[in-house]
Amino acid sequence: MRARFLLLGLFPALFWAQKEPDYLQCYLKSLTTVCNGNSKKIISKIGSEGGITIYGRFSDLQKGLSERAFEKYKDKISFSCPEDVKYDPLNKIHYSQESGDHRKFYFIYEGALSKIRYKGTENNTKLKAIDLNAKQKYLQLFSKENKDDPEYEASFYYYNSHDQLIYSFHQRGNEFDEYAYLYRDSFYGTALSEVYKNGILFEEYSYAREENTFEKRIKEYNIEESYQLDNKDQLILKKSSYSSSPDHCKCKNEYSTTIIYWADTQCSRNIILE
Repeated sequence: MRARFLLLGLFPALFWAQKEPDYLQCYLKSLTTVCNGNSKKIISKIGSEGGITIYGRFSDLQKGLSERAFEKYKDKISFSCPEDVKYDPLNKIHYSQESGDHRKFYFIYEGALSKIRYKGTENNTKLKAIDLNAKQKYLQLFSKENKDDPEYEASFYYYNSHDQLIYSFHQRGNEFDEYAYLYRDSFYGTALSEVYKNGILFEEYSYAREENTFEKRIKEYNIEESYQLDNKDQLILKKSSYSSSPDHCKCKNEYSTTIIYWADTQCSRNIILE
């Protein structure tokens, strides 16, 4: 079964008999990621006024582009960070790797909504059923046999009974991170509210509705520390060996992403055929 790595998550997919509406004219108005502070440096941007503009970090762009839209506009996208975008033909999803990283990644999707469960460098990995109420969930997922292999990388994703992502675990070599996801009610239903990385607030989500649009705002904190095991297998939190990025595509402290969608499909009122 398949899922989409880039999920809009807020609109149903609409298909017209004449031709599918253009995504950037009908659904997504804009996406902008800036650094908080005095500079307001623009890291990523999606827009269609005066021509299609799509550039920035893959992690930002995937928050606004559906997989179908990413495929359509991929030749117009400029990636400003040292990363290469790969395509997994089996699951029909795009993902990003650091430039020069030639490792092959494998994916597992399962469930009624075909959610991602695993991404990693090992094939034929068996998913582990873990106790999500345990305080030290990492003990159930951390691979000690691969802790000295910097080429080893694995991410596991766990969902609740409502198919909401509530916990994920990521390991590379001797480093690992845990993510917890919290939800709250919004004007259009239950929505992601906060993400914690290793117990530290990592992302905050807020939502607003205007007359013709609604906005999703994401504040992301620059947390470069990961858990590592020392020589005595004691857990320590220190700066990751894999967190380096050039200054032009990162913020010193915080990122702010604003995604603006049309509240009603623009093309339902003013049909735009491709």
